[in-house]
Amino acid sequence: MNRWLLSGTLCLALFAACSESGDAGLASPDASVGGSGGNQLLCTPGEQVVCACPGGAPGAQRCRDDGSGYESCLCPDAGTGGGSGSGGSAGQAGGGAAGSATGGTGGADPDAGVDASAGAAGTGGTGGTGVFLDATIDTGSLPDAACTSNQVTAEPVPANVLYLIDRTGSMNCNPPPTQSTSECNVLPVKKDPSQPSKWEITLAGLTNTFQQLQTITALPSVGLALFNNDDYCGFPSTPDVSVEALSTPHLNELVLTLNAVTPKGSTPIIGATMAAYSYIYSNSALLPGNRLVVLLTDGGETCDVQAASKAYFLQKAQEATVIGIRTVVLGAPGSELDRAFLSQIAYAGGTAASSTCDHSGSASDVGNCHRDMTLPGMNYQQELQKNLDEVIDQELGCELYAPESEAGVIDPNKVNVVVTSGGTDTIVPHDTGFACSDPANTGWQWDASHDRVFLCGSACEALRSDPQASVSYRLGCATIVAGP
Repeated sequence: MNRWLLSGTLCLALFAACSESGDAGLASPDASVGGSGGNQLLCTPGEQVVCACPGGAPGAQRCRDDGSGYESCLCPDAGTGGGSGSGGSAGQAGGGAAGSATGGTGGADPDAGVDASAGAAGTGGTGGTGVFLDATIDTGSLPDAACTSNQVTAEPVPANVLYLIDRTGSMNCNPPPTQSTSECNVLPVKKDPSQPSKWEITLAGLTNTFQQLQTITALPSVGLALFNNDDYCGFPSTPDVSVEALSTPHLNELVLTLNAVTPKGSTPIIGATMAAYSYIYSNSALLPGNRLVVLLTDGGETCDVQAASKAYFLQKAQEATVIGIRTVVLGAPGSELDRAFLSQIAYAGGTAASSTCDHSGSASDVGNCHRDMTLPGMNYQQELQKNLDEVIDQELGCELYAPESEAGVIDPNKVNVVVTSGGTDTIVPHDTGFACSDPANTGWQWDASHDRVFLCGSACEALRSDPQASVSYRLGCATIVAGP
């Protein structure tokens, strides 16, 4: 179920009970129903939370402007409740069927001045059309002019990805358990010709990934560089396929280039990655937005093995993040003895698995900052596709530039994100209850500096799956937040 919360303006538009006297509303969830209790704030004015409805369905509830308690819970398919007597306790909302039910009983006759604590019940109102929490909200009908008129287009942050792929001779081998790394090092050919090689698995995984990327709204730019390029230690100064928008002809070029590869030679990771940084930097004007190098290798550096060279390279990987170039590292079977170096690249490149991952280099086979596909029991084909998919989801998320206003100043607490699909506007709630990469997150989040907005989980997937969908910001009204 979508965890949308209704804005106060929608409440005013659809439910007259929301604008009735304070005595008719519910107090804070922990307080008893009834009259006001002094000036103590029982909730944050304007705050919107989820409340419980009959049958277990969630409703929406807003804190009054004076903070004295929450307004009535708006429930799915619930009729508008009857008004209560002056000073009396609030009547239960009508629970009849939408559009025809009789409302619940109210308080005493408002002219009789009867004490609310024992007031006789009056007649409730007629049931309304109800609140459809599971449906999209037609935000175009909101009465608040600040929400409907001050609307700006949300511009996506462009994504540029250069896949840097190892084509060395060891990629000819079967992955474990069919063929061990030690067996492959002795003789880099398939042990079992009937089973796919590491390269064949990589080819299929990358082809599938390129096809997925082509379906994403806000088409990314993608390129491909293969190392080595001379069956020894050479590396390309420019990609084999330049980084361009992933049109159908460009997709075909990527796939044809991969299919023409015959794995052979050594592993110049340092030279190839440095060349990738140089290419992206030199073409930064043509590649605005986020820039990502995805390095996939089945081993460590075998061409420039000097410690000073590695240290210099790691420094440059870190410096690349300053100009918006991050480096993802995928370690294929065969790289288990080089976990330390690969983890250091991922950590320096800004894509470490966590801030506490091991990039100490204490031993060559110790490190867990990169995407390691060499652990015991792992199936390379499954792990490769999983990790390639996660790179799309986590590193190429639905990222938008923050809204700008003609007035110049944006209140981050008065920004709402609206996704338009099929002519219907859907308000996406601000959700900080889960990490943005968590599928349970159905909303959006700010970055730390409020310069970017990220659509998360199912909200991101919904946008990606509809090429005609668009995103906009509505400014000036309190941000709608996801319930707990």
